[in-house]
Amino acid sequence: MNSSTSIAVAGLVLFLQDPESYTELLAYRATDAQTLLDLLQDFLDLDSFSVVKPLICKALWRLSRASGLHPRCFALTGLQKIGQQVGAGGFGDIWKGLVRGQSVCVKIMRLFRNDDIQAVLKEFGREALIWRQLCHPNLLPFFGLYYLDNRLCLVSPWMENGNILEFLGREPANTDRLSLILDVARGLEYLHEQKVVHGDLKAINILVTPSGRACIADFGLSSVENAMTLQFHHSTAATGRGGTPRYHAPELFERQKPHYGSDVYAFACVCCEILTGQGLFHGWNDMAVMLHVLKGNRPLRPLSCSESLWELLQNCWDGKAEMRPTAAQI
Repeated sequence: MNSSTSIAVAGLVLFLQDPESYTELLAYRATDAQTLLDLLQDFLDLDSFSVVKPLICKALWRLSRASGLHPRCFALTGLQKIGQQVGAGGFGDIWKGLVRGQSVCVKIMRLFRNDDIQAVLKEFGREALIWRQLCHPNLLPFFGLYYLDNRLCLVSPWMENGNILEFLGREPANTDRLSLILDVARGLEYLHEQKVVHGDLKAINILVTPSGRACIADFGLSSVENAMTLQFHHSTAATGRGGTPRYHAPELFERQKPHYGSDVYAFACVCCEILTGQGLFHGWNDMAVMLHVLKGNRPLRPLSCSESLWELLQNCWDGKAEMRPTAAQI
């Protein structure tokens, strides 16, 4: 980073740390807001100041939420939806599409009659803003935003191999599953290095690239964790928290927010799914899983799980979150 950029970043940080200036920033609208959003994203795209990235990311998200705008670099053009709907999840319906001849995955904002449209727009926008800041071989890339039939879409590469369970169901039994586990571990380590909690790690949220590598997807429940925390979880009827109950660490059933330790717990669950090729607690309902976990029980050891890996998984499932290894230690 050159000296003029360093000075600009330092000035921006001072501006964001001043309460009066910060309040003024959040009042920007229209052209002024758009210019500032573009500037904040330009700073985030630099690689030389990761320490202040969460502060700038939070400012970007809050201004975007207040103004209803996004950085202009998010916008895609020329998207074409093809075929039939292929899936659904959270706030969006999943379609296949084309952008300049490339196959893409299109997550289209879903609205029901009684929905708060602005709330759903903010949820989608938040996912885009977090996702856009992440770049790692074991994370699904973010291509951009598109408005289709007046509905906001999140666009990412189309992964023909599908999720990791679909992939393993088609592959030979001797597929290198440990390499896939390592891919997930590396992706999770990167997320936590970026101060991001995934919040909904599970096998169906892990896709497989054309080269056979695993990449983490679906950042709809993610949050940025630090002293200036962003929490964005929408609730489920079973727990009042976001995510999928059968992957929940025990403390999440007590209405705690997802955190680094609960991601590590979920990672161990994903390892079992990769080793067995089956969903976690296959055939159980969520309430039965919750009661089972709260009694101190955990998934059974897969037949192909080595002693050393099983020891790691058990440590990741420790009932005390502070006793679990970090993603970096995994």
